[in-house]
Amino acid sequence: MGSPQASPACNASERRASEEVQKEAKKFPASSWLQLITMDICKIHDNVSKCSVNTMECFMVLSTQTQKISIATLCGFFGTLCIFENSLVLYLIFSSPGTRRKPSYLFISSLALADILASIIFVCSFVNFHVFNETNVSKEMFLLQLGGVNTSFSASLSSLLLTALDRYISISRPSEYKLLMTRKRAWIALGVLWVACATIASLPLLGWNCCMLNSTCSDLFPFVDNSYLSSWVCFVMVLLGFIIYAYAHVLWRAHQHTAYMEKHQVQVGKQNTRMRMDVMLAKTLVMVLTVLVLCWSPVLVLMIYSIFARLSNHLRKVFAFCSTLCLLNSMVNPIIYALRSKELYSSLRMVFSRFRRQLKASEESPEGESTHKSSMIETVCEDMRVTMAAGGLLWLAAALGPVLAAPRYRPDWASLDARPLPAWFDQAKVGVFLHWGVFSVPAWGSEWFWWHWQGEHRADYERFVQSRYPPHTTYADFAPRFTAHDFQPCEWAQLFQRAGARYVVLTTKHHEGFTNWGSPVSWNWNSLDTGPHRDLVGELGQALRESNIRYGLYHSLLEWFNPLYLADKASGFKTQNFVLKKTMPELYELVLKYKPDLIWSDGDWEAPESYWNSTSFLAWLYNDSPVKDTVVVNDRWCNNCSCHHGGYYNCADKYKPGTLPTHKWEMCSSIDKLSWGYRSNMNVAELMDEASIIEELVQTVSFGGNYLLNVGPTKEGVIVPIFQERLLALGRWLDTNGEAIYESKPWRVQMENSTDTVWYTSKGPIVYAIFLIWPRDNVLELSSPSPSPATQVTMLGFAGTLKWQKSPGKGLLITLPYMLPSPLPPQSGWTVKLEGVK
Repeated sequence: MGSPQASPACNASERRASEEVQKEAKKFPASSWLQLITMDICKIHDNVSKCSVNTMECFMVLSTQTQKISIATLCGFFGTLCIFENSLVLYLIFSSPGTRRKPSYLFISSLALADILASIIFVCSFVNFHVFNETNVSKEMFLLQLGGVNTSFSASLSSLLLTALDRYISISRPSEYKLLMTRKRAWIALGVLWVACATIASLPLLGWNCCMLNSTCSDLFPFVDNSYLSSWVCFVMVLLGFIIYAYAHVLWRAHQHTAYMEKHQVQVGKQNTRMRMDVMLAKTLVMVLTVLVLCWSPVLVLMIYSIFARLSNHLRKVFAFCSTLCLLNSMVNPIIYALRSKELYSSLRMVFSRFRRQLKASEESPEGESTHKSSMIETVCEDMRVTMAAGGLLWLAAALGPVLAAPRYRPDWASLDARPLPAWFDQAKVGVFLHWGVFSVPAWGSEWFWWHWQGEHRADYERFVQSRYPPHTTYADFAPRFTAHDFQPCEWAQLFQRAGARYVVLTTKHHEGFTNWGSPVSWNWNSLDTGPHRDLVGELGQALRESNIRYGLYHSLLEWFNPLYLADKASGFKTQNFVLKKTMPELYELVLKYKPDLIWSDGDWEAPESYWNSTSFLAWLYNDSPVKDTVVVNDRWCNNCSCHHGGYYNCADKYKPGTLPTHKWEMCSSIDKLSWGYRSNMNVAELMDEASIIEELVQTVSFGGNYLLNVGPTKEGVIVPIFQERLLALGRWLDTNGEAIYESKPWRVQMENSTDTVWYTSKGPIVYAIFLIWPRDNVLELSSPSPSPATQVTMLGFAGTLKWQKSPGKGLLITLPYMLPSPLPPQSGWTVKLEGVK
């Protein structure tokens, strides 16, 4: 309860009071006469009705103008911020489909709504009563206002209790949480909550007041029965007790969970992933509870004290100022939501980002330019109008949040294919692919070793195993030898950075089914339970992000010899046991746990989308996942998806289009021409040299693609020196010529008509010509660009401009810098930068 304060009922007759006041009034200046009347009436009346207008005046305890201004300032400041912040929280919750569907955020939205209503009603009634001394209010109207304040604050506290129970259930019974806490039950609970709070708060208006019962009135609130105040305080204390108990249990379980995670150094299971999210939200709401107790303790203490003893005038003034702490509490809560809830914080950043883009766009428009050239007064007025318009839009958005929410992608290809590709992928251009798993142990043939050996029973593979390993060796026997003893993720990240890679894709699970993280659905066949006993996916991801490199995760949908998959395959893929128990739980866990920038799917070719449930997963990924705005996926999601559906297209391994594709694509290639995984018996002739790598990169980027270059680490976690040398050579070339690669776009012509040794890229009006062979006469002939008098030609890596002249036919002839003869073959690939050409 946080409404105007009361004093004991006035108990003197009006006539006697008037005589006494007139005698005393002669001793005071005229300006203090009204104050004296109020003080004396409350002090000396004996038989006046406790429900008269004079009774209202007894509760106006602010006696100086300074006190009134202070109260008005506090109420205005805290109330305005509270309304604005909680409205913003409501907008952020209901504008996001992911948050508005969760019971936890429904309870938080109820808390925010209650704080808004409480702020409006409290500020209006409190300021009118104490600052403007409004007494021209009937008893019924006053009790109605008091009931509104009590309803809102009771609903706020009860909403916090429901949130505490929600967290309690999620921690105590995580496996049954979704069954117990549904949206329908959440809405029913909120409906019961608000009806109960409104009923309890309306009891004084309905008759439980000291006027109707002729009982003892409260020292703090006009017309309020002292027993009702006692009951309300007990109600609040019970609510606080349940909340504290629920959060004590949550924090105790969170402490146990944290200790367990520190001991085992990994989070096991999808339920524990859920628990980690719940612990985060629980701690957030404990902060809310702490602020609530600190702000409301003085008010509750004075209420309890008033029940058992009379309050002095000084304490009633203290109570008046302490009552404003409830507004402070309601103002701080939204700040805690934004800082502690990643979903709300992310939504808030998106809102401000859109707002800044709108302002920037308005400033860059012709109208903005003319305004900039106008007088200073007009500029200030324009800024004020823009600010007011932006504020109005924000409030309108808060009211129409669900309507203005971003459209959701449906689980069908027509909708999913319409999603714009996040810009970072096209800008990155260069990535490194890593094939690493149990197949790195035999390190022979290829990463398909198990299939060739026991799926196809190829004689050469069987002879290899018989000659290298004991009799009766199984593929599972290789796993303990996959040690990763020398795996240094930070060194890998530094190598990839020096190679010029902007993203890295790691195999989390190949077709063999072994997972490079502690997957709970791959028991004893993962890198945590056997082999390295390390979370390889998590360690590399942390190192890459510290080096500002995007992280992609390769994942195979199928597993060659998984019994569940083989049973589904035998049924003609009419059953989905493997998908529901293995594939999809892995994909969801990878996203929630590691938050990848890219998902490189594979192993899709045997079954249709209806079996893999790919579209349902992608719809969740695009709509509700923590990486929904940044994640990129490829096109391997079902047996007819490649080159047709998905984010960007791979089409096939080492795919090379003959013309410029209309869709974003990626070429994946491998330094080892015969294998994606490491082979101990490879030789130099089977490896790509520096010139071949640069040629593939240049051709790929000229056709608008990304280039993903693969290396296979050893079972110990070493990238062998020959692979390092190739990567570093690529990096040195990109150090000089990267301007023509990164963030570039295809030009109107991709290569010279007369040769495939000159390729083009562009950035706006600038054209880059990359030639792979140095001309014998040091003159480069380009027939495709049309020069102009303003044309300027430079060469990346060389200072100064180059001389050029028009070609006798068309195009231009460029005189290149003189290159000294050398017995060593020259590097491959040089770039001339053309400005002012068409």
